[in-house]
Amino acid sequence: MTQHKKSLPLIIFICLILVIFLSLNITVRLLGSSLKADMTANQRYSLSPASQKILSSLTSPVQIKLYLSNSWAQENPAYANYAQFVTRYLRKYQQIAGADKIKIEIIDPKPFSAAEEDAKKAGLKALPDLSGQSNLYFGAVISNALGKSAVIPNFIAARSGYLETDISRILAKLNTGSHKNVGLVSPQLPLITHAYGQAIPNWAIVAQIQNDYNIIELSDRIAQIPTNIDVLLVINPGQLSPLFAYALDQYVLRGGKLIVLSDIFSDKKAADKGKLSATSANMNPLFQSWGFSIPQDKVVGDRTLGEMVTITTPNGPQSKNFPYWLQLTSAQINQNHPITQGLSRISLKSAGMIVPQKDNPQIKITPLLTTTPHANSVDKALFQKQNQSEQENKFAEGNEQYILAAEIDGKFSSAFSKNILDGTPSAQKLPPYLPYSIAQGKIIIVSDSDFIVAENWADTGATLNNPVYGLAPVYDNGAFLLRLLDYLTGKEEVLGLHNTEPLNIKTVGENIYTHTFNKYADAYSQAQAELNQRQLLAQNYAKATQQAFTPLTAQQIKELETNKQRISDLQQEINKIAYQIKEENTQELSRITDYNIIYIPVLTVLVILLIYLIIKKRAQKRIGGIANELHSN
Repeated sequence: MTQHKKSLPLIIFICLILVIFLSLNITVRLLGSSLKADMTANQRYSLSPASQKILSSLTSPVQIKLYLSNSWAQENPAYANYAQFVTRYLRKYQQIAGADKIKIEIIDPKPFSAAEEDAKKAGLKALPDLSGQSNLYFGAVISNALGKSAVIPNFIAARSGYLETDISRILAKLNTGSHKNVGLVSPQLPLITHAYGQAIPNWAIVAQIQNDYNIIELSDRIAQIPTNIDVLLVINPGQLSPLFAYALDQYVLRGGKLIVLSDIFSDKKAADKGKLSATSANMNPLFQSWGFSIPQDKVVGDRTLGEMVTITTPNGPQSKNFPYWLQLTSAQINQNHPITQGLSRISLKSAGMIVPQKDNPQIKITPLLTTTPHANSVDKALFQKQNQSEQENKFAEGNEQYILAAEIDGKFSSAFSKNILDGTPSAQKLPPYLPYSIAQGKIIIVSDSDFIVAENWADTGATLNNPVYGLAPVYDNGAFLLRLLDYLTGKEEVLGLHNTEPLNIKTVGENIYTHTFNKYADAYSQAQAELNQRQLLAQNYAKATQQAFTPLTAQQIKELETNKQRISDLQQEINKIAYQIKEENTQELSRITDYNIIYIPVLTVLVILLIYLIIKKRAQKRIGGIANELHSN
């Protein structure tokens, strides 16, 4: 009986520990994300100050209807994690703004239900279930009390790093309502397609811009920029007509906001129309009046920033560092400018250099993108003649740092001495000629146009019927162009929105399998590559035999038998590797399961028991000490 009484405190102690452990888990699950601390380096689970500012300025209550099919999460375990991430993120908006400002409704649009009809009418994109039928949804409709709304047709995990930017830009757009006008001049790169009767979509960047702005297409033959244009975007003009040069000149002198993408060598145009057509117009007569120039005979390269590409060489395809395709990091992106602050990766191809002219106190040139101090330039004529292998092989590292993009701010002098139409009846239709700026002008110059080609900066695989929110950016190119427009139109509330790395939504099991597979990846890939080659060889033999109608020679029969045996061996080898991966993966999962189910609880109990014995021993020592003192007294 006495022994049971002595053990009673230990039993109670262990029970209390277990109760506390279970209580903490239940409490955290009940309270959800409100008690979770964001310990990530880039605070990806916290809303940025820019988002909080947008929320504080909401003038009308917002309703977010999240359409999430329960079976979608069940059939796609990876997306179940992302669905939880999206839901928690939306709750964060509600928590900061208040339930009176943001209302969230989570709807399960079951097949043939009224909710599904609402989802379809709103423009959500239906996703396929396991049977292949498109009746699952994971998207949102965001609207305010004024009747304005925006739709995210479906959330994709690959765009998780842009989730806050997407939601906050929508809230800012609903709050302001009106869209600014962007004038677009792009004679060489047809961003907007007018091929009637053909299913050719616009460039993805067009959808990105149109999500927040009105695009007004303009000709490169006009003599005046319309007064309703808030920002003018000029992309890689092939020839600069005197009329259009005059229009740009006077537009800037009147305080117009201008973005020019002037490409020395457009890889996109070279691929479409040949290398000789890959250049843009020489705009230096205008540029020089704005305080800079772009040498027309130089292409910039930087081995430090070169992209790794597969190049065809005399020895076959090889992976090489191609110094003319630049991958800029945060070190080459001006982190002190509101346009580029927070951007960390931008890709440019065969860019030129921006060279400031002699000092002019009225003109300020601020670099936005640069190379490293180890860049070099090559002659464009030679560059056009060489193939990619020769371009890579003959590049020499330099000791120059070039400006690739810049903001030009100030008051300018006209590049013209008079009205371009002076002496003609049309002269009276133009505003009065200005020899100098009458308002502060802002110009953004980028020495590359290829950076807006979606394939150069994003995974476009999921963009069908979702060209904005179905685009998975790999680089910040699209964000960079949008920020140029935001900055020049004064949309300061969205400039502070920073994108983060895509969320890793792999399960523990997937991560374990990836780790196990990587140990055998080289052997598996080599065996699979040889198997593919030998199977192709066997098919070619069969086709040749059928077409020639001639019997095989003894040598050919021997080669076929050898090839057939090798195919069988390779298949067995691949199966053996796959079995080995499966066995090791199962063992690793079992080991982790055993640790969680058996070893960790047992270890916890042993630690508690050890602590109890230590406490008990110390208590016995204290009692013994007291007894000795009493005995000595």
